Amino acid sequence: MIREPISRRDFLKACLATITLSFPVLTPEFEAKPVIEKAKLYKFGKKIPSICIYCAGGCGVLATVLDNGILEIEGDPEHPINEGALCSKASAYYQSIYNERRLLQPLKRTNPRKGENEDPMWVPISWDEAFKIISEKVKIAMEGFPYKDNKDNYYRIGRDCPVASLGSAYFNNEECYLIKKMMSLLGSLNVEHQARKCHASTVVALANTFGFGAMTNHVIDAKNSKVFLILSNPAESHTMEFRWVTRAKERNNAKIIVLDPRYHRSASKADIYVRYRSGSEAIIFLGLIRYLMYEKPERIDWKYVEERTNAPYDLDGNKLDDWKTNKNSIFNKLKEIVGKFTPEEVERVSGIPKEKFYEIAETFTSLKPGNIYYAMGTTQHTNAVQAIRAQAILQLLLGNIGVPGGGVNALRGISNVQGSTDMNVLSHVIMGYRVPPRNLDDVRRYQKWKNTKPEERGGVPGGVPYPWSSIEEAAAQNKADVFRWDDRMFPTWNALEYHWGIYVGTWPGKDPDNEPVVCDLPIGTGNAIVQLFRAVMDGRIKVLFIFGENPVVSMPNANFIKESLKKEGLFTVVCDVFETETAVFADILLPGTFRIEREGSVTNTGRWIQWQWKAVDPPIEKYKGQPMNELILITEIFNVLRKNAGVKTPSELFEAEKGVSIKRVIGGVEVENNVDECWPSRFGRDAESIYKEICYKYGALKVGTAVLPQAPANIIYRDAYDPDPKYSSIGGILAKRRDRTPVDEEDAKYGYFKNWAFSWMRNQRILYNSKETQSYPPVNQFFTWWAHNPKVWLGWDKAALWSQPLYDPTKPAHDPRKYGFPLHNEPLESPDPNLAKEYPTMWDHTLIKDVVWFDIITKEIKRGKDEVIGKGEFPYILTTFRLAEHMQTGALTRNLAWLAELQPEMFVEISPELAKSLNVKTGDYVILKTARNITGIKVKAMVTERIKPLKINGKIIHEVAVPWHWGFKGLVTGASANDLTIDCVDLSANIPEYKVCLCSIEKV
Repeated sequence: MIREPISRRDFLKACLATITLSFPVLTPEFEAKPVIEKAKLYKFGKKIPSICIYCAGGCGVLATVLDNGILEIEGDPEHPINEGALCSKASAYYQSIYNERRLLQPLKRTNPRKGENEDPMWVPISWDEAFKIISEKVKIAMEGFPYKDNKDNYYRIGRDCPVASLGSAYFNNEECYLIKKMMSLLGSLNVEHQARKCHASTVVALANTFGFGAMTNHVIDAKNSKVFLILSNPAESHTMEFRWVTRAKERNNAKIIVLDPRYHRSASKADIYVRYRSGSEAIIFLGLIRYLMYEKPERIDWKYVEERTNAPYDLDGNKLDDWKTNKNSIFNKLKEIVGKFTPEEVERVSGIPKEKFYEIAETFTSLKPGNIYYAMGTTQHTNAVQAIRAQAILQLLLGNIGVPGGGVNALRGISNVQGSTDMNVLSHVIMGYRVPPRNLDDVRRYQKWKNTKPEERGGVPGGVPYPWSSIEEAAAQNKADVFRWDDRMFPTWNALEYHWGIYVGTWPGKDPDNEPVVCDLPIGTGNAIVQLFRAVMDGRIKVLFIFGENPVVSMPNANFIKESLKKEGLFTVVCDVFETETAVFADILLPGTFRIEREGSVTNTGRWIQWQWKAVDPPIEKYKGQPMNELILITEIFNVLRKNAGVKTPSELFEAEKGVSIKRVIGGVEVENNVDECWPSRFGRDAESIYKEICYKYGALKVGTAVLPQAPANIIYRDAYDPDPKYSSIGGILAKRRDRTPVDEEDAKYGYFKNWAFSWMRNQRILYNSKETQSYPPVNQFFTWWAHNPKVWLGWDKAALWSQPLYDPTKPAHDPRKYGFPLHNEPLESPDPNLAKEYPTMWDHTLIKDVVWFDIITKEIKRGKDEVIGKGEFPYILTTFRLAEHMQTGALTRNLAWLAELQPEMFVEISPELAKSLNVKTGDYVILKTARNITGIKVKAMVTERIKPLKINGKIIHEVAVPWHWGFKGLVTGASANDLTIDCVDLSANIPEYKVCLCSIEKV
């Protein structure tokens, strides 16, 4: 238990002493006062707007503040998304702020033993002591991290860095940006967060089909839809978003189709509800594409397909006049691929009856615009990228992309998970979805790019410029791939040289092919999230920062995570608001704050970048007399690492060892640029300054007399900061805008709310909507940079039915990458041996060699491809789901009395048919076991018709479902579903296959 010098209760009393009114949930005593007195104080309170901390809907909340205390948190009636309404979680937000379970000061572990049942024996320490301990551990870890090779090139390999960071989608954009900036300056690409586990497959699938890996439309736009195909449960997991679905039903007579293995609150609102087998999402959409192409071709939007997709081309990029009939066209290759996915085959594999499939297909393809909503039920599979690609292709054929009411709309699950993803808190990208240098040749080519104008770039004469003036000219010489990649990546590297105070290039830059490389950006790619914990277990990671994430509950095969966090020699720092299950394994535990206690920007699922204002100071221990928050925390950690741990960049080490001074020339002007002057930002130390660095208006930032080629550090956030005097009242921060006035008739008609906050890119509210804006580069068009032959440039506005980056003809015949089109593949743990043979899994054991799984064909438990470690029977499918009353791992809800009372304990949903065969009734305890957990977890059974058996390949298959919100810490506790789940991943996105594994059930 936590040892403190004062009790939480006394601390909270002191925090609230200036507030004269006590009413329910305001103080720990819960004293009641006359309603009239409450109303009086409420009247004098100041209303501070903020954004909800729970799902990514981006709902507005108002805090009523008096004397630095919050009286109430309510929905913001002016906010366009939620219009004052709140879901059950947000309604309990207040209980988070004044909560006896909050962490209040830094803590140090004194028990050297780690484990679920070990008391950390925390002792309070000061912030300075915490920073000192952290810096000492990082210094030791970094001592063996190479920064040069035997050819005198100075750089670091990002995967080899012994320091890693995990989290956080709960932080603001500015804080996420600083995490990425700090870790990059350390030379680390071992940086991951929640996005890898929720929508990594969305990013890969949609980026390689449309151009951007994001929700195509926005939350309010659902009101413009005429039909919905929903593969999630937004009524519970995205409640305010679902209000716009029901509004479309009320006002447009929109039809709602819900597909889900479970019947739930969203299904209760559906015109058509159909259950299916988890893991068969791809074949459902392949069947719908086949239905459209073979049975209802008149419903294809032929003009749209011809003008805006690569369907009329062959695989070499040649446009075919007879593409509708030519067997070599992408259109007809797709038609050939989907030909076998008949309604009968869809029924055999997914369990959807043929007549119900036809009802779905007829309804969805006959009404326009149609909207596809999906979430984790689609994204968390080994073939998730392929399933989402199939959704996207269906929508392209129907002309439902880039139009109000249409889209492929990924519902993101954490308040700023879109923003944290945009800040590239991931292992394979650097900023703005651009990649870091992949190798030294990339850096040498970048130096040539900088030398394009020798008198202005790099400060040296004689650089070798590229010989092409445009991508079209490069394409004519079969060099479009070089031009296209460079033109996309290099401006961002150049902007980071300026904003981060670093150097990337060769020195002195006169002969890039032969000079030493000096590169401060980490090279290569890091460890994705499942592989990251393998690196921890192997001892390659020595220091692990975990910011606002709870992997002990959220990671698949969670018992492996617990073992890795016990690894001798690992030093773990956790920052959170409560003592989570992961915090129990920490060496240093730092208190975090809630969003309403700090300011900054957050980005919702529909790409709206919104500002949230600070309402009150957090109650945690101050730092140097000032309120501490996550922005200051990250800033000070890096300051201490520079001062005490001697952390230096490769260019600084090059200068010291070679006795030279590297000229840093940005935008043609030599700048006195160094890391310390640019940390946390060259514009200042507050959230507004860092926002400015991220979002600066393109073309508006001067370096001396020259204009910086790329002003914003993050290109997709360009123009969200605008220094134009007309925005002086909000300091140029367009995320602060709260004006509901439409900008034009289009805005008024469809409800874009373009004067409210800002949306990337360039305030485009519906991606690829050619009628919304006109700009260059044309962000209102498709631009799948790598979706075709890389040496051929098809021009703007070509979405990819066939995707070149997802094409590898050397793959085996069952692998969809062999064709560049989606196919159906079974999960690694398929429930049917014949289907496992007919549709082999995409999983490749060479990616992660020690995954434990049950082979349905041999009935063996295996580790890796061939090692047999046991026998077993796991006849049932296990899937996971979320509840309206809880958030993810439960840390932000299981510690709140209101929500804990509504959903107090873990359970498993079992159909009446399966329950009868097991002699189980509601309330009985059962043991759930999987290949990864043969001792199992004990949970209560809930016998319900919300889940039913399905006929799969001629036999009855039972599926059971468990919520995954519980763990061993909190106000209410319970077994963790992820102690059972499997940790194989989608090969293209590295997202784990949470939604399908095989289990057994035993009555206790």
